[in-house]
Amino acid sequence: MIIEAANIRKSFGSLEVLKGVSLQVRKAEILAVTGPSGAGKTTLLQILGTLSTPDSGTLSIDGHEIFGGSARFAKGDALAAFRCRHIGFVFQSHNLLPEFTALENIMIPAMIAGRGKADARSAALGLLDRVGLSSRAGHKPSELSGGEQQRVAIARALVNGPAVLFADEPTGNLDSATKEEIHSLFFSLRDTLAQTIVIVTHDPALAALCDRRLPMRDGLLETE
Repeated sequence: MIIEAANIRKSFGSLEVLKGVSLQVRKAEILAVTGPSGAGKTTLLQILGTLSTPDSGTLSIDGHEIFGGSARFAKGDALAAFRCRHIGFVFQSHNLLPEFTALENIMIPAMIAGRGKADARSAALGLLDRVGLSSRAGHKPSELSGGEQQRVAIARALVNGPAVLFADEPTGNLDSATKEEIHSLFFSLRDTLAQTIVIVTHDPALAALCDRRLPMRDGLLETE
């Protein structure tokens, strides 16, 4: 299993948002977490992605214990370094840096991870080709369509070869035709890279395509 989470709990003040969530995700699986607003989906994604710390429970990613047990990455620089190398994120907003080109945006996480400029550039160019944007490498975000920006964001998330790609409403801002293109790209990445992807989505069409769908309600995952 790439992800193993057990009895994850999280509260904000008196509000218990996650009430003991457990799940496992297999390598090369695309999992959709669905449910109404306020169900706890984004909070769960943030904890699975190590952006937030649970109040209790255990989490392992790719064989590394992150929270609970004998975890070595529970906080600080060690956790940030682990996240940089093992986890990729795609959000509804592309969050590309406007002053940098598509190529440079993709290179940045690789260079933060300590890779040389030539290596980072080579990896970024390869990913631009994989997402169908080789001809747009020198364009800045303002010169790209919404769908192109999201493809760059996906390439950026993949540049360090993460064990898991987490996507939070990745097609929420896109038109129907562009949504279908991004959906196809996710499955291409699964098929060609054996990429594990966890998607939080309100989009029933995307959820229906995934290998597994876990509905969430009131801080708990329902039976599939």
